[in-house]
Amino acid sequence: MATETRDRIAARDRVEQRRRQEAPSTVRDDSEDEMVVSFPEFVFKEFIAAVAMTVFLILVSIWLQAPLLGKANPGMTPNPSKAPWYFLGLQELLSRFPPLMAGVAFPTFVIVLMILVPFLDRNPSRRPSERKVAIILFALYTAIVVALVIIGTFFRGHEFVWDWGWVLGNPQTCGGKPC
Repeated sequence: MATETRDRIAARDRVEQRRRQEAPSTVRDDSEDEMVVSFPEFVFKEFIAAVAMTVFLILVSIWLQAPLLGKANPGMTPNPSKAPWYFLGLQELLSRFPPLMAGVAFPTFVIVLMILVPFLDRNPSRRPSERKVAIILFALYTAIVVALVIIGTFFRGHEFVWDWGWVLGNPQTCGGKPC
């Protein structure tokens, strides 16, 4: 035990002596490097992009009038009510599968798969052409989510009943009457 401690102290002393003997570090001249300082250039570009995106969103919100419903009446709620667009995929799953599968098993599977993707695709390359597994998994996930949201938005009519009216150009009907 004492010899191990002495060996460690001796090794530490040797490292310190080598550090003292080496020439002091010199300051590197980086004036010829192509370097862009992030504060004025990059932050200004991000600010311009944020302003442009804000203007775009304001113009789109003015141009596209959202189809809002009337004032909420707690005495009369739609049955079943349609979820917001970001939950329509989950509502579509709930209409097709048992609640335990759609609400617990599928989301858990997706989260676990997202956690495991870095371990499944161990390719260190950053080039998209060399990351086939990651791109295929992301594209598959995105396609499924977008398809479920589109189905819930455009193909589900009154009372969440399947309706081809939007695709065929016919107005939606609610029991034979227009909605």
